[in-house]
Formats: sequence, C-alpha cells, structure tokens
Amino acid sequence: MDCKSPHDAHRLRVQILWGLTLIALGIAYLAQRDDPAAVSRLWQHWPWVMVAFGINNLLPPTTARRFVDGLSQVLFGVWFYITFQGWWGLSFRNSWPLLIIVAGVCMVLQPLAARYFPDRKEEQA
Repeated sequence: MDCKSPHDAHRLRVQILWGLTLIALGIAYLAQRDDPAAVSRLWQHWPWVMVAFGINNLLPPTTARRFVDGLSQVLFGVWFYITFQGWWGLSFRNSWPLLIIVAGVCMVLQPLAARYFPDRKEEQA
C-alpha cells in the first residue's frame, strides 16, 4: 500500500471512506429491516457522509483548494444535519442565507490558505 504521490494517498482514503460508508449503510439497513419507519429515519443522517468526505479533504497531504473544499463540505453537511433536525428553529426555508455566508467565507479563505499549503507543482519539480 505504497502511495507514491499525495494524489494517490487522497484517492486511497476516498476509496476507504466509500467502502466504510457502504458497510455502515448495509449494517444499518440490515439491523432495521423489520421496521420500515426506522429505515426511513436513517435518511436524515446522510449529511454525516458529507462531513466525513470533507474531513478527508482536510487531512494532509492536501492542497489549499482541497482544504477549503473540505471545510465547505463539512460546513454544508453540518448545516444539512441541523436543518433536518430543526435545531434552534432552523429549517431550509429560514437558514439558506447561511449557505451564502459559508460560500463567501470559503472564497475569502481560498487565497489565504494558498499561503500555508505548498504548491504541488513546485513540490514535484
């Protein structure tokens, strides 16, 4: 399992995450197969898959763009989960401006993050 490049390491982590996601989904459905209502309630937890993939993008080795994309995936996943649960009275109808704020924050962070993450083209030269 030798990773020759950062891209290979990321691709390997993504493959492992998809495998673990499918295993967890299969176990959850198998455990709840006698209760159709419980199976339908599993749907409201899908944002955690998005959060897991976002965290994967945050882990090194990464690039500035991948880091900011991972951060936005985590924030969007948390927003989806909060609105599904109705925490703090938030719903899709009244919390959508938070998505605009997240998009703006990510746009601001992109050039700032580029200062702290090495450029992969320079690293390969």
